[in-house]
Amino acid sequence: MKARVKSTGEIVEVKDLYDDGTALVKGGYLKVSKLDFSEDFETIDWEQRRYEISKDVLSAFLSKSNEMIFEGNPEDHAKVAVIFADALIKELKENNYANNTKRNLPNS
Repeated sequence: MKARVKSTGEIVEVKDLYDDGTALVKGGYLKVSKLDFSEDFETIDWEQRRYEISKDVLSAFLSKSNEMIFEGNPEDHAKVAVIFADALIKELKENNYANNTKRNLPNS
């Protein structure tokens, strides 16, 4: 089972739980009170996420009544939507936003 280490936000695999209130994590023992078991830590399907983001980006492009959008090549619009999706996924993975462990956004 997976849990989040409260002090660091790291997602860890819990190998075993013991009656003394400890858990076997990464070959060592942690107090169960230091872990958060409340979330569902399912693996993210990045290909599915890529499809969903690309679809949303393309829908946003097409929802704008802009002459340039309607005169453009549909294949080019699709490629741009995937580029936006890939950039977002890269940012999510690199900064660990996917696991909600980094919440500070850069200043704009």
